[in-house]
Amino acid sequence: MEPRNGELKDSNKRARPVEDEGIRDDGMATAAEGFFEALSEAGVTHCFVNLEFIQVPDHNYLPLRASRLVSSPGQCVIVHVDCGTLAMGQSIHNASVGRVPVLCFAGLSPFTQNGELLGSRTEYETRKITVCGSANIDYCRYSGEVKTGRNIKEMVSRALHFAMSDSKGPVYLTAAREVLEEHVSRRFLGEETLSPIVPSALPESEVELISTTLINAKRPLVITGYLGRNPQAPALLAELCDKLPISVLESVGSDLCIRTDHEAYLGVTVSTHPAVCEADVILILDCDVPWIPNAGKPQKGTTIFHLDVDPLKQQMPLFSINATRRLKVSCEAALRQLNAFIDKQTIEKTNYAVAFEARANRYLRWREALQGLESPSQDGVIRVPYLASRLRQHLPDDTVYLVEAVSNAGLIIQHLHLTLPGTLVGSGAGGLGWGGGAALGVKLAKPDAFICAIVGDGTFLFSQMESVYWIARRYDLPFLLVVLNNGGWNAPKVSALLVHQDGLASKSNRRVKEQDGLDSAIQEAANVVRGGNCAVIEVS
Repeated sequence: MEPRNGELKDSNKRARPVEDEGIRDDGMATAAEGFFEALSEAGVTHCFVNLEFIQVPDHNYLPLRASRLVSSPGQCVIVHVDCGTLAMGQSIHNASVGRVPVLCFAGLSPFTQNGELLGSRTEYETRKITVCGSANIDYCRYSGEVKTGRNIKEMVSRALHFAMSDSKGPVYLTAAREVLEEHVSRRFLGEETLSPIVPSALPESEVELISTTLINAKRPLVITGYLGRNPQAPALLAELCDKLPISVLESVGSDLCIRTDHEAYLGVTVSTHPAVCEADVILILDCDVPWIPNAGKPQKGTTIFHLDVDPLKQQMPLFSINATRRLKVSCEAALRQLNAFIDKQTIEKTNYAVAFEARANRYLRWREALQGLESPSQDGVIRVPYLASRLRQHLPDDTVYLVEAVSNAGLIIQHLHLTLPGTLVGSGAGGLGWGGGAALGVKLAKPDAFICAIVGDGTFLFSQMESVYWIARRYDLPFLLVVLNNGGWNAPKVSALLVHQDGLASKSNRRVKEQDGLDSAIQEAANVVRGGNCAVIEVS
């Protein structure tokens, strides 16, 4: 939503009443106007619709795929009625699992048909559409119907409270046309009404327990997934790892949780890393899937602390960790507390000398092994490590990478060797086809950044790229897209092989191309993006 008269040039500042527009508290406005005023007052800066604002040609594409980064107060997606709501299904799922704060608004079929009220049914379509989409609503943090324009601002405010409070996610509002045409008194909600719930910190007793346990640990391990969603947190985690010989494992790879040049970094996994089975103390920070029990789990007697904005995993039907403590907290606040407590302790660093040296040597060996994989292949085949090394070489150091490479995601993340918070964006969810919309959303949030999306050939097809490029061209949102084409959908093949190792999925073939010309292709594509246009590189 565009601000009126430049009210919201700073998206973090909420709108105030505009005196020079002649608007008085006792003035009249339609409920529809009140809806958009409520969004503006709350700081929402972008609306994705099928009509104006940021125009989107396809309901199924709507960029709540796009983006947790679009603006700090969230964003709004507006669709028509039942069909639009249903078409958003996968996107709402991704927003829910990925904790994207977004208000989804859908119309309802008019409830009058003879002109009794303004907004009564006027078209063929309004006589046939119905209200549905309950499966989508299950993914939402809040859902409600606006039944009168007199409290539409309170309804929007309540929905945004849920969207912007941890655990963040999508919310859903509906209203019939007659309600939106209702004339009501215009008024302004105070700023105190609009503030989300403030995250909690650790109780002091828990700070002491966790800190002392880490201090006395022999093989401490941190597992995290989306800690890096908060740009302040990665540096705090690195600080903790500088004090103690802790290792850090990233699950799934949706955010950069610690810089990858820190010797504590173990890489990215979607399964169970060997370190999980060796650790004597595990600290889980904002993570949905720290390990897969069938692939390995912590040894008996391991002390486990789970700190999370959502330790219950309320949207997940099955989640079980044998944790000593489960605490719903802000992990940024918790890390500050742990660092402060440890600083006050008398710790003899020489006691950790062997552990620090072992950690440094392990990291050095691992990094050297990764670098060895980045050498050009003898057979001319372009492999993921080599591709990642070329992207590092030719793209800006602060490039923001969106990764939806599925089975290749962990590998490419580890070889991109990212060090800056916010330079890695992944959905963290299972709905494929997220990458194109996400690239647009990140470009909206960071208009001066170079954006590179890396997707598989399957996710490229799911992204409805005709809509992506239509929006990119219309709103001047250039980005580089790299397509990893392995000649088939490798993700479902891998899933099948995990259950049936000798099944038909084990016999499929792959199509590849030679590596000659890769450098020039990346350079040429990067120049095209710098020139304000989109570019595609297909790697197979």
